[in-house]
Amino acid sequence: MTTAARSPDWRWDQRDLTELLCLEPAGESGFRSYVCDTNANGRVYGGQLLGQALWAAAQTVSGRSPGMLQLTFLQGARPQDCIEFSVERLQDGRRFSSRHLYGAQGTGMIFSANASFQVGQGDPGNPHRLENPMPEPESLPTLAELAARYPQRSEAVQLRFSSRPVLDVRPIHPEGYFEHPARQSKIAYWIRLNHALPFEGCLHHAALAYMSDSWLNGSLAPPVGMFELWQDYYVSNLNHTLWFHSLDIDASDWLLFVNDAVRSLSGRGLAMTHIYDRGGRLLASMAQDILIAPRA
Repeated sequence: MTTAARSPDWRWDQRDLTELLCLEPAGESGFRSYVCDTNANGRVYGGQLLGQALWAAAQTVSGRSPGMLQLTFLQGARPQDCIEFSVERLQDGRRFSSRHLYGAQGTGMIFSANASFQVGQGDPGNPHRLENPMPEPESLPTLAELAARYPQRSEAVQLRFSSRPVLDVRPIHPEGYFEHPARQSKIAYWIRLNHALPFEGCLHHAALAYMSDSWLNGSLAPPVGMFELWQDYYVSNLNHTLWFHSLDIDASDWLLFVNDAVRSLSGRGLAMTHIYDRGGRLLASMAQDILIAPRA
């Protein structure tokens, strides 16, 4: 994926993910992004920072595949300002390469991250597989259909997805978001990109990182409707870790996210997720430390 200079007022068209992940070189181990994808809080969407951080780190590693990405969000990133990515080389051993990254806007740091890469190996033997069958994604309603079905409770869905066609998300039990508060801590949903990505470097791993922050487990939220949640509460991902279990990830095909969450103290919650391909093969695992607190 080539990089090119962009003017500071250039904005992503919400369709081609390569344009969002594309970074402009800035020095020996630095990169810059003028592109933004905003979230419901009016800040840069966390998935953008995850995907761009992994892609930036990968540009300093040759011939190795992503193994882990851990990112701590320090403060919200402003969509109107460029983001500076700095990559520090920690290790280049026989099997592993480790990188530390900082994201900054002006003099303020917006995230700190660690990424590891490893030498690709052959067939893992008998990889972990999905134990229980799930409904096929084609049998589930789209978010646009859900927004039409629940017009009074769909503002957040319309903001994040219906008017932004990069992702197709199909929750398996949408009634836990639109009809009543979620009654179970374990949820599942399918996601895919609506526009195919080229297979270049770890682009599909970076796309998976972008996807990984796109849906909230409703059991972590207080017993209010979706509109009240996004209107009256501040929802923030504080810490996010991804472990990649496969060299072969196709973000243009359906990926199944199976998520289990626990509520903690002071509005904190921990969501643990396994991510499978359509055939039930485990591709990645994820942990998120999430804050849901009343707006001041």
